[in-house]
Amino acid sequence: MNLVFWHGQEEVRLNLEEKDRNAFQVSLGKKKYNVTVEFLSPEEILLNMDGKVYNIIINANLHSYSVFVNERFFSIEKKSAQRILKEKSGTLRKKAIQTSMPGRIVRILVKEGESVDKGQAVLVLEAMKMQNEIKSPQAGKVIELGLKPGDYVEAGAVLFSVE
Repeated sequence: MNLVFWHGQEEVRLNLEEKDRNAFQVSLGKKKYNVTVEFLSPEEILLNMDGKVYNIIINANLHSYSVFVNERFFSIEKKSAQRILKEKSGTLRKKAIQTSMPGRIVRILVKEGESVDKGQAVLVLEAMKMQNEIKSPQAGKVIELGLKPGDYVEAGAVLFSVE
């Protein structure tokens, strides 16, 4: 069985060849590994890879997997190959940022039309007596930023868009 997945923006090809029940030969590039698997529960497995044992716990949600390997934590985002390629080429489309709760705009940190980096703070929203920086989910240009400090917004309101 051939599997293809993405690590960051790098495509990884893995070949699994079943040798016996719960025993496989795994090929990753030119390297080959003998692997046995023991399922402890639907979320927990013991993986023996060429004599080294790994205790693996996997929890999934809609957007990602939380993976614990010998108590080390890894978060793996679920992304389609198409989305990864778009991110790599920088062709993500417009993304509208909405608030999940009502609040008041405290500060606007960028101007409409200004370029922002992924994760850059765009505005500060006060909700439930806490000030929260609302950040850009992607690099691009801020558009549709028609708010000013002191404005009140309802839950679900579009704060700004980035394209």
